[in-house]
Amino acid sequence: MNYPEALDWLFSLEHMGVKLGLDNIKELLRRLGDPQDEFRSIHVAGTNGKGSVSAMLDSILREQGYRTGLYTSPHIVDFRERIRTDGDQISDLELSRLALEVKGQWEEMERTSGQMPTFFEATTAVAFLHFADMGIEEAVVEVGMGGRLDATNVINPDCTIITNISLEHMQYLGDSLKSIAAEKAGIIKPGVPVVTAAEQAEVLEVIQQVAFANGAAVRVVGRDVSYRLINSTLEGSLVELGGLSIPVRVPLLGEYQAVNAATAYGAVVELARKGIQVDEKAIIGGLQNVQWAGRLEIVRTKPLIVLDASHTPDGARKTASEAKKLFGGDLTIVIGVLNDKDLDGVVRPFATIARRAIATAPETDRAFSAEDVAQALKCHLKDVEIVPNVPSAIRRAIEISGADGKILVTGSIYTIGEAKAWLGSHERSS
Repeated sequence: MNYPEALDWLFSLEHMGVKLGLDNIKELLRRLGDPQDEFRSIHVAGTNGKGSVSAMLDSILREQGYRTGLYTSPHIVDFRERIRTDGDQISDLELSRLALEVKGQWEEMERTSGQMPTFFEATTAVAFLHFADMGIEEAVVEVGMGGRLDATNVINPDCTIITNISLEHMQYLGDSLKSIAAEKAGIIKPGVPVVTAAEQAEVLEVIQQVAFANGAAVRVVGRDVSYRLINSTLEGSLVELGGLSIPVRVPLLGEYQAVNAATAYGAVVELARKGIQVDEKAIIGGLQNVQWAGRLEIVRTKPLIVLDASHTPDGARKTASEAKKLFGGDLTIVIGVLNDKDLDGVVRPFATIARRAIATAPETDRAFSAEDVAQALKCHLKDVEIVPNVPSAIRRAIEISGADGKILVTGSIYTIGEAKAWLGSHERSS
């Protein structure tokens, strides 16, 4: 099996959709020798911020010299972004080899029991095999959806993290904050400390109840993990973290990165109690050097083009607020949204900071049509165009904005991925 064949096989499993539950992944991993038991880990759940927190932790641990794994989803441009060791994406050759190994057990499961692991379960198995093969000392593992029944919830971590929580994936996780919080709190393990950036009282109550039942200590950012945002500019956020002797400049844009940095720092403090020692120099260096694409990421300056994946109303509100502070109003918005999201809730905040908007759709059956997005936008903004193809939508935004314009590409991470891929190829050919 070569690399294209490996990707074709993995993506062919997407037709089975989302099947939350641990039976399939446990059986698949058992057949593969339970690789998840061969490395230490940190488990990260939440609605927004979990990717940035995961990247920060990985960067800090690498700065200290630990051999790290990082498993996140979805990818932006390249599938291999999902699985990294020591900051490097898994190689084509290694992914092909491991996908073939997983495929063999997948087929045997289908033949003997009728069980067929999903795309995410197969990908998770590939990641865990890779981490075991590479001798990873600490893996940062991001939950795919929810937590309790997510395929990643087979690890026994040193620390669990729950970032902020808002309404999302309600058809799978429940239609209230409490029910969603309960699903995400399902990653809490007996005696394993929890660090959370959740703010709502009802969410914190659920997390603390589950933690208490498991004898797990809870550290709340802002209460038990102190921090102070000094400033937020186009150079990043300058943050003071309780326990560090000097402030640290986090290069990721947006005031909310201060909370993410504090969350990562809180986890590092808990790791120290488990013997995973990280000194102040590594914490500061890791936060200063962290990279995480597609989150208020400036990819061009003439015109200014900013990419940000915001797929929930809460995330959209925060991104719109930060974009206004950092770039001012009068933006041209290019937006495409997946059809399992609250469309009006996502587009409404962006309409408040836009001069005009271009409604588009990424190339997936899971997306709202550009016409649907435009209809939602027109409830809040007069100047709305429909350009169904993401690259064409960006070309149109550049055309009408001019060299001094400001363009925000947002919505689904699929939209961001297509934008980033096109902008990268366009830069190379120009």
